[in-house]
Amino acid sequence: MDKAYQDYRDFLYVFFIKHVKIKSLAEDLAQDVFIKFWQKRDEIHSLENIDAWLFTLAKNHLNDHYRRLATEKKYQSAVWQEMERHSNTVIRDIYKKELEEEIQALLETLPPRQREIYVLSRQQGMSLEEIGQTLDLSPNTVKNHLVKALKVVRGGLSAAHLIQVFILLEMLYK
Repeated sequence: MDKAYQDYRDFLYVFFIKHVKIKSLAEDLAQDVFIKFWQKRDEIHSLENIDAWLFTLAKNHLNDHYRRLATEKKYQSAVWQEMERHSNTVIRDIYKKELEEEIQALLETLPPRQREIYVLSRQQGMSLEEIGQTLDLSPNTVKNHLVKALKVVRGGLSAAHLIQVFILLEMLYK
């Protein structure tokens, strides 16, 4: 068996280095083939062409290696996509929460009527006409209050939060 190892070591190493281009990997793959070779040592004596059998063993081992790499790459890609999706969701939720908190703080500075109209319009989705009917105000008066409230909110948002708004919109519409 030592003679077989001496005879085929270089052959296997050259075969693997030609395909994988990494010395340590080629050595590992060659060693793996020799382990298989050793495990089947009882069958070797009955083989007519040991060179062809060893070459087939090496070729199959290389194919297995590439299949394993492809599977690992698919798995890694799926993991990265899932991590990115979750991290985007987490970031979006953090930005949204910070933005809502800053807007809420700004709303507390508004006069009660402006705050009420802002909430009805932006948070409850009511139209100017619906708000006017609910509060017994003309749609034009509602619009004036809303414009003033929006001016305070937009003016009070920090530049960092405005950037977060754009990032949120980009994440939502990807």
